[in-house]
Amino acid sequence: MQLVPAMDSVYLWGEGGNSPCHVIALQLFRPPEGSGPELLDELYEGMTDPKHVKRSFRRRPVRGWSTGGQFAWAIDDDLDMGLHVRRIGLPRPARIRELLEFLGDWHAVPLARDRPLWEARLVEGLEDGRFALATKMHHASLDGVNMGRHLLGGLSTDQEHRGGTAPWMVPTAERSSPRKRRPLPSWTDTARSVGGAAGAFVRSLPRLASAGAAAVREDSVALPYDAPPTRFNAPVSSGRRFAGDKWPMERLRTVARRAGTSSNDVALAMCGGALRSYLDERGELPDDPLVTMVPVSLVGTDPSGTATDGNSWAAVLATLATDTDDPVERLTRVHAAMNRSKDLMGSLDAVSATAISAVNLAGAVPISIPGAPSLPRPAFNLICSTIPATREPLYLDGCELTENYPISMVLDGQALNITMVSYADHLAFGITGCRRSVPHLQRLLAHLENGLTDLEKATAR
Repeated sequence: MQLVPAMDSVYLWGEGGNSPCHVIALQLFRPPEGSGPELLDELYEGMTDPKHVKRSFRRRPVRGWSTGGQFAWAIDDDLDMGLHVRRIGLPRPARIRELLEFLGDWHAVPLARDRPLWEARLVEGLEDGRFALATKMHHASLDGVNMGRHLLGGLSTDQEHRGGTAPWMVPTAERSSPRKRRPLPSWTDTARSVGGAAGAFVRSLPRLASAGAAAVREDSVALPYDAPPTRFNAPVSSGRRFAGDKWPMERLRTVARRAGTSSNDVALAMCGGALRSYLDERGELPDDPLVTMVPVSLVGTDPSGTATDGNSWAAVLATLATDTDDPVERLTRVHAAMNRSKDLMGSLDAVSATAISAVNLAGAVPISIPGAPSLPRPAFNLICSTIPATREPLYLDGCELTENYPISMVLDGQALNITMVSYADHLAFGITGCRRSVPHLQRLLAHLENGLTDLEKATAR
């Protein structure tokens, strides 16, 4: 067995009944013209063959005397695929609204820990003839970038290609050659790795102190507890809501070119504008700007890269400039904040970046501890993350992937999560929220459109 790395085990230790630490990837496919019901029969059959399940999707967590009380990964070679992959038929003709309601209910159910931490639903019955593949994956196993690599790795840019695979299956082209299994690290290897990381952390302390002093002196980055209290920063219930929509990337790129920023900055400014409008219409807009935590990958974001296990990212904090009604000023401030954070992380090694992330994230922990006193300010207000995908349309055995939405985690003190995935010519926004703390969640979609429109008008002048 292999001990679960510290960064990954946080998701196992911190998981609660109302705060499951998994995400759902929602992929919508359009079948090719003339296809019949046998198409889904064939796809489902290919998704449930246990012989070809990837090793990453065979790992299950164990903990006991033999692991020193820590979590470790055991490999499950006897998968019951009926527990992992199920075919669901919504009452026909089902609208997207019914699909999202089903996914909201499914999201609230934690993954069972007596088997590998993933499940999937092949959903049919949508009114436009499309079908959905929803894959639920635990964050202790994979981060967002590597989830994306698994999700797209079995698809093809060729509509005529056959032999596509689901995210948890070994690609067809790799099955003929014997797979090289990496040997699991021994306890000695693990101890040596922990010792090496501790030594690297100690050596990085002077650099961390210098970077932290510069950030405070220059007021160049958002700090933990700079965020104002909002309805998004209370304990969450078990109920979930999800809303999603997509915007043409060219609209964001046009604004970015005019303003001299990046498309990601424009997306964050859209989030800032939408959150300002949402809170303002409820009479709850704080005087101080909202602060978001933005995950930054430490291993690159190329969607065609080799998928690895576990998490490798750093947490940076950035203002969303919700205290201004000027869309250009908001974009300028977001751009400056993200540039400073990227420069800071770029000047640090991986150990130092992880240490700063721990400081940024530690402030969000107390609210999830029963009986802990409430803090006057949250560490940050919400998480906004971006996951890149391919710019080309992809197909699963001739079925076009039309939309690709993320449904992310909602935790105590973090009742709202906005995750964006770029695919083909669009940027998809997946908004996940606590059903109680974030009422009328779908209103944020209209506010996102208004935020982008305001930026287009302002930058055109």
